Amino acid sequence: MVVVLSIDRDNDIGEKTGIAGPIIGKKNNLKAAQELILADPEDSDANTIFAAVKLAKELGTEVVTITGHRKVGVQSDRIISMQLEKVARKIKDKKAILVTDGAEDEFVLPLIQNKFEIVSVKRIIVKQSQQLEGMYYMISSFIKDTLRDKETARMVLGIPAVALLLLAIFGTTGWRVILLGLGLFLFVKGFGIEHIVSSTFGEFRSSLHKNKVTFFLYIVGVIFFSIGVAYGYSYTKLIGYSSWIQIGASFLSRSIYYFFIAAAFLWVGKIIRVFTNKRKVIRFTTIFILFSALAIVAKAASQVLLRPELGFSRLIYSITLGVAMVVTSVIVQHINRRNKKNI
Repeated sequence: MVVVLSIDRDNDIGEKTGIAGPIIGKKNNLKAAQELILADPEDSDANTIFAAVKLAKELGTEVVTITGHRKVGVQSDRIISMQLEKVARKIKDKKAILVTDGAEDEFVLPLIQNKFEIVSVKRIIVKQSQQLEGMYYMISSFIKDTLRDKETARMVLGIPAVALLLLAIFGTTGWRVILLGLGLFLFVKGFGIEHIVSSTFGEFRSSLHKNKVTFFLYIVGVIFFSIGVAYGYSYTKLIGYSSWIQIGASFLSRSIYYFFIAAAFLWVGKIIRVFTNKRKVIRFTTIFILFSALAIVAKAASQVLLRPELGFSRLIYSITLGVAMVVTSVIVQHINRRNKKNI
């Protein structure tokens, strides 16, 4: 036979009902549990005692509740050890089933094993306090699930890891980089352009494996784009414009041609990849011409905003040139489509 043991390490029973341990017998334990739940309906120790009594009835054996002290530690464990010794003298059964309401009570397992052989441990988690009592197990399960799912791991562990590395390397400046990255992430998610970003990274990855020249041109394009951003930002900061329109115009004026060069390298890399497909070559060429026209107009417009005394003649000339370029590209594309239909 076995004895069912319930442990109240912090002595909630004694503090709230005045009943001292050890509490031996089903009747005494039911009385203690009822008084405790009346004194504090939210205390899970009462549910543990009820569970111990239920188990003892099912097995037809004895039930004992051991109490400790509100100062959990050496003092409570010393009292528990004394009560266990007292119970061991009164009860002949030397095998025990431990019923506990949390991991803290299970710390006394070595004390119990000095007097009884533990054959089973039954852990009681009350529904009302399931999140609190089962926190360790929930966190452990969450970490395991996160590590198994690569996409979730990148979000939950990868992004905070990158943020910490940026702070460690750049100090307070790292916050600006983190905010920039967070802003880009929210922008991509907010406007639903994940597929565009994904296809862009896929293009870089594919070019690295299949066409090293294209990959090189892509990287050079990214470098020129970064130079354009840095140059435009540093110049704008140096001039110190107060108007947002002037700041934007200044940035665009100093960086647009770097962006154009970056686009040119990206265009050449793309053309090399799709050189055998005439239709795609023409399509990407017309897109590049459109971007070139926009770059010319943007450069002229930014200069007009910064220096109104120059007049609008340069802007009008740039718009005329841009329109001519776009119209030419549209005509070429239209001729190509018509020739394809005739074939």
